[in-house]
Amino acid sequence: MDTLKKRGIVIQGFDILDVTKFIGRMNKKYQAILLARLEDILPRDDDFLEVRKAVLDSFNDYTRDVVESIFGNIENA
Repeated sequence: MDTLKKRGIVIQGFDILDVTKFIGRMNKKYQAILLARLEDILPRDDDFLEVRKAVLDSFNDYTRDVVESIFGNIENA
């Protein structure tokens, strides 16, 4: 699996921009759902802001890893 992550897989027939935009939209959708649920459960204080930041950072890291796994490192291409 390490070689897969480093190298990436190129899938022909897919537009990289379309796929990354779709993944980004889904990322934002699920972030919004999770944060809305957290707001219902947790009081809006400093702890909530830290949890919110951790959630957003984790989702963004996950999305970046998914795109990199599919297409390789396109950010520094």
